[in-house]
Amino acid sequence: MKHLFLTSSIGTPGVGESIRAKLGHDRPLKTAFITTPIEVDDMSDDTWYQEDRKALIDNGFSIFDYTITGKSESDIHHDLNDIDSIYVSGGNEFYLKQQSNKNNFGQFVKKFVDSGKPYIGTSAGSIIMAPNMSPCLLITDSERCPEPITDHSGFGIVDFLVMPHWGSKEFRSVYLGGRTEKMYQEKWKLILLNNNEYVEVFDDKYHIIDVRNKK
Repeated sequence: MKHLFLTSSIGTPGVGESIRAKLGHDRPLKTAFITTPIEVDDMSDDTWYQEDRKALIDNGFSIFDYTITGKSESDIHHDLNDIDSIYVSGGNEFYLKQQSNKNNFGQFVKKFVDSGKPYIGTSAGSIIMAPNMSPCLLITDSERCPEPITDHSGFGIVDFLVMPHWGSKEFRSVYLGGRTEKMYQEKWKLILLNNNEYVEVFDDKYHIIDVRNKK
């Protein structure tokens, strides 16, 4: 029984609260906060990152930072064997995939969500769940990743690709500077999310929730 929450930004007011209400948990959930995507990101302004952390903590997620970089497959199974949920941060999804290929983290996530435990992603953490991430590839991704990007595949846990931060002024240049042209093909199954929305996946069904419509 899959239960996923794919967000643009869990730090947007109302998103974390909505996810907590959906889960209905009444105790702190031990949550691995996967920091790997930010390791090659420009974090000179980490306001969004701190807002995401606060949203999780404020809504009952007992987080601890964890990177899969440099970890073996057995390390990951040992270190994350008793967690209640996984949160994968925003950042660089292609770097995350590169590191995942070295330790089968994608398979760990698949088994984790198949067990019914919740997965939450923000931006890169949402994108990585798709079968293919090609429309998201930017020149800056190649510049930041220490290894050449040759693998555009995601974890393939959902059959669509989340395109986060739609309509956000911070991402206007990203979309209008080339991403929209790459997206404009029939072969991609895309969900464009603004920062007030997230996709809830429950088993094989999913729907988009806009927290601005919640009273």
